[in-house]
Amino acid sequence: MQIDIFDISHSGSGVGKVDGKVAFVKYTDIGEKVECRLKSETSKFANFEVVKVLKPSKFRIEPRCPYFSVCGGCDFQHLSYDRELELKKLILKNELKKVNFCGDVEIVKCSKRFNYRNKIKLAYFNGKLGYNLEKSHEFLEIESCPLADDKISYAIQDVKVFLKNNHFKYLKNVYFRSCDKDVLITFLFSQKEKFEVDENLKKYSVFKAIGAILESDKTKIFKLCGNNQLFKTFNTFKFNVDAKSFMQVNDEIAFKLYDEIISLTSGQNVINAYSGQGLLSVLLSTKCQHVVGIEMQKSAHEIAEKIKTQNVTNLNGKVEDILPNLVKKQRYDTIILDPAREGCKKEVLSAIENEKIHNIIYISCNFPSLIRDLKLLDNYQIELVEIFDMFPNTANMEVLAKLCLK
Repeated sequence: MQIDIFDISHSGSGVGKVDGKVAFVKYTDIGEKVECRLKSETSKFANFEVVKVLKPSKFRIEPRCPYFSVCGGCDFQHLSYDRELELKKLILKNELKKVNFCGDVEIVKCSKRFNYRNKIKLAYFNGKLGYNLEKSHEFLEIESCPLADDKISYAIQDVKVFLKNNHFKYLKNVYFRSCDKDVLITFLFSQKEKFEVDENLKKYSVFKAIGAILESDKTKIFKLCGNNQLFKTFNTFKFNVDAKSFMQVNDEIAFKLYDEIISLTSGQNVINAYSGQGLLSVLLSTKCQHVVGIEMQKSAHEIAEKIKTQNVTNLNGKVEDILPNLVKKQRYDTIILDPAREGCKKEVLSAIENEKIHNIIYISCNFPSLIRDLKLLDNYQIELVEIFDMFPNTANMEVLAKLCLK
């Protein structure tokens, strides 16, 4: 079946039509004609896969990764980076029409399209490392990931050798995180199991974790070998790295994002909601009189407490539980929202509206939830929208929206 691609979906798939029904075709570009086969369909749309590109885009290139289109992690390796950025801008502008924003969207590109990720998570299956393919429920063993930092790629090879010599029953995942001069490797087990580090891994900082997911206060974690303290440096500021806590995966873009947040922040009193390990709160404290950071994860909160300055207050708990009472007691000039993919709870947005906080800086890694939340902020107008390309080769975006009270 031949399909003409005339648009791009929010997930990065090309859009066409077949017998009046919307057709989604991954790994295509607007203007291409492709021969496809049907994968799945509903009453409203159908998903196809490319068999042959009949009329290729002038932006089409050879993908760098041998697992592209198989592992499902990347969406745009078949296109040039400039074209990828154009499509991301188009996708977001189409979504922003839902909240009546028709202004320009700026984009901050990454200097490295590959080797930018400071953290990856690999699944363990039958002695092998790779990815669980969600839609097919199959396992794909990989040798390396070209999105990962080079230090991580070397560490993966050492771990693969280690796993060939050791078989584990309850090992679920292996996490790799690059720090300034080190690689942190965490083995996550679902249950207790004997685990000893061999000589090959002693050049890394190795942890053993027991739990359902790593980023949870319920997960128990034990250090096995390596440096007593792990650091990351932002400009001249050095801060601790914790195995369990969330960190942005792209150092270059994260630092550019923080610089932009600081430049856009105004007023004396600021709330940094979903504040993580507290780095942004400390950076903001150089500009503002008082910064309140709110973070649910206890391990991240503890790191934030270690690095805080005199004019930073860190609160441990859910934003929806803490923020509504906080904004009633004191006037805040700016609120920074950087929630997880599911976005903000309605209680958070209602409290901000009720207290008429003047400025909101909303950072989102999942623009559908961002759009949903922006619709609820009726009393605010969008002043600025920027894409920070935190995740090159994928349809994911880190979006910053600056809002002010009407």
